[in-house]
Amino acid sequence: MANSELAAACGRLINECLDREDGPGGGELPVIMLLGPRGSGKTTLLKEVAENAATSFSLPFVHIDCAEHPDIKVGEITAQIARRVMGHRWRQFAPVKLPRVVLGNLALSLDPGLRQEEAEQELYELIRGRRGIPDSSRTLQEIFNLLGGSVPVLPVAGPLIATVIDRIARGRRLVDLLEHKGMAWYRDRLDPGGLADLARSGAAEDGAPAAAQIICEALLEDLREGWSRKWRPRNCLVLLDNSDSPSGREFLRALVAAKAHRAAAPGPAGGDPLLVVATSRSWQDLGHHWDRPGTLKPPEDGVARHPRRLRQAGHGDWLANRANGRRDRWWYPVLLPGLSRTEVTRMRGATRGRPGRAHTGFVHALTGGHPLAVTHLLEAMAARERGERRDSARTGREARASAAVRERGQDPHENADTREHGRDTGWTEQSLRGLPALDRAHAQHPFRDFPHDLEDLVACSAATNLADADDAGLLSRPWRSAVDELGDQMWLVPGPGQERAPAIHPWLRRLLLRELERRHRRDGPLWDIAHQRLEALYTSREDLPRDRLSMVMHHRLARVDLTAAGRRHLREVVALLDGRFNRIDMAAWIRQYNWITSAPNRLPVTMSPDDLYGRLIQEPQDGRGDPAGQDPPDDPRDRPSPDRTGGAERLAVVRSVVVDRWFLSDPGVDPLYGRRRSVADGLRLLARYATSGRTILMNEAHRYDREDDDE
Repeated sequence: MANSELAAACGRLINECLDREDGPGGGELPVIMLLGPRGSGKTTLLKEVAENAATSFSLPFVHIDCAEHPDIKVGEITAQIARRVMGHRWRQFAPVKLPRVVLGNLALSLDPGLRQEEAEQELYELIRGRRGIPDSSRTLQEIFNLLGGSVPVLPVAGPLIATVIDRIARGRRLVDLLEHKGMAWYRDRLDPGGLADLARSGAAEDGAPAAAQIICEALLEDLREGWSRKWRPRNCLVLLDNSDSPSGREFLRALVAAKAHRAAAPGPAGGDPLLVVATSRSWQDLGHHWDRPGTLKPPEDGVARHPRRLRQAGHGDWLANRANGRRDRWWYPVLLPGLSRTEVTRMRGATRGRPGRAHTGFVHALTGGHPLAVTHLLEAMAARERGERRDSARTGREARASAAVRERGQDPHENADTREHGRDTGWTEQSLRGLPALDRAHAQHPFRDFPHDLEDLVACSAATNLADADDAGLLSRPWRSAVDELGDQMWLVPGPGQERAPAIHPWLRRLLLRELERRHRRDGPLWDIAHQRLEALYTSREDLPRDRLSMVMHHRLARVDLTAAGRRHLREVVALLDGRFNRIDMAAWIRQYNWITSAPNRLPVTMSPDDLYGRLIQEPQDGRGDPAGQDPPDDPRDRPSPDRTGGAERLAVVRSVVVDRWFLSDPGVDPLYGRRRSVADGLRLLARYATSGRTILMNEAHRYDREDDDE
């Protein structure tokens, strides 16, 4: 099921470009590139667009999946477009003929050694039916079929081809178009060699791009002429899925080059009515105007031109922000965002045997809104939900209760959700953390984009952004190459903080962190090694715009486990926050508290959150901490104060709110946000010890009190 929000936004953008009455009319149209990482729903979205286009009474369109046809030539794609356009017959619209495309494709099937006169003579004979169409022009047989009006589709065989050509030749108007208008256009465009030059270019390896551009120019000119003859309400639409395949790249390069040549040619050529909407899971060569997501390249004119998100995209936006170059001006990259919380709610409601309403927030937070991950998780949860209900029905008691509810015309699933919003229906176990990882053999698993560099990515997932991962020595290759690889596969997002350094997409990072838990090196677990290096980085660097101690403690909290050394790390984190309480601005204290407690964790999946909380809340025995740890940089604000308000009682409260919010920040540990109330109560207790900023603490507590409405 396609994301209805994105489908509506995509439909609006496409309709805006297709509408010739209230839209661009005969003006310029972009080449829209829908971009998103693997599993972001591009193919599903394009199929829905195609289904809607098929119901239109006035919209000729072509839908091509380049992944299924990686070797298809540009000429064959233009032939398919021509076949579709000429195949649409509407009483209220004049028929469209595309003689330049037909003639050009026929020329590409000729012997490249022919002279111009010989090539034209052979084409005349093909057109008039004196010779059969070569086997290399099988796609063109269908085009000629359509040109002939009612000629049936015939297999490629000598006598039958002759029959097709004979029938086509009876249409004098068609022959005139091919012989005169088509021939004349190629003589002007390819003077002095004409169609013979096109045949030679198409046969030569270094000349194929030039031949592809000429065929695309012929297509655009035919379409412009066909749409200018009589009124048509809609432009022509080409949907190109998986355009990062070789055939898709070749066609788009040729098409953009053709648009650029026509726009620069002397004399008004007029806008063409061809709108291309392509999808790609990797960044394409769109020139220097558009910045790839996740890059920090300073814009030349002070304006950042990151691709638009789909909901903000429009024809007017493209005209206002496109490049100035002849070729680059036609590109319009558009990002597909992740699913919103509202959309996840709709998908949950449409899932058979759906999980409870309270799980919407859990699914959205766990996946970061990644469409494939959301679908996978909802289906897995629904399957388990259905199994549990069947098992409980065998006891009889619940079966009778459910039957009674059904007799009253109610849905027992929704009724239970309504009575007990947030009730645990068997999904709060720590084992949930294993669910979001799609099977590694799955064709859409993100790791398939990085078969040779996964070790680097696993290590750098401990960092909040790739710049810090590189500075900490977590990348064996240069930072820029790792950034390029992630960015090219559309897995980069702006990182947190003022510097906005590139970070890994939340869904991919979650999978990498789970992998980080399992990996070991000779000197210990990779999890500890990575976070220790990041601690050392923030301890040693004094040029960071962020608070260094908060960064150190963020990674120290990540190293907390149930061992004595791990719980001593927790004591160090608590001591820092307690020491800064009442000694810095309360709003700044809350920001540091939130940042530190957003650290990832590797807590054991075999224990319930309550048991984990009970173990962590206990003070560890006195003794030395982890010898591999780094002492944090000294800050006078963190030194003990003799008149500290609250003493040991306040320290215990700080410890509890740290553990509570650390659990709350990971949906795999607290999927139903059960710790929200505990965090709110803890902040209210802390407000009693505040010498200033009590209102700030109370407002923060109230934020956790507000019900997280999933609907």
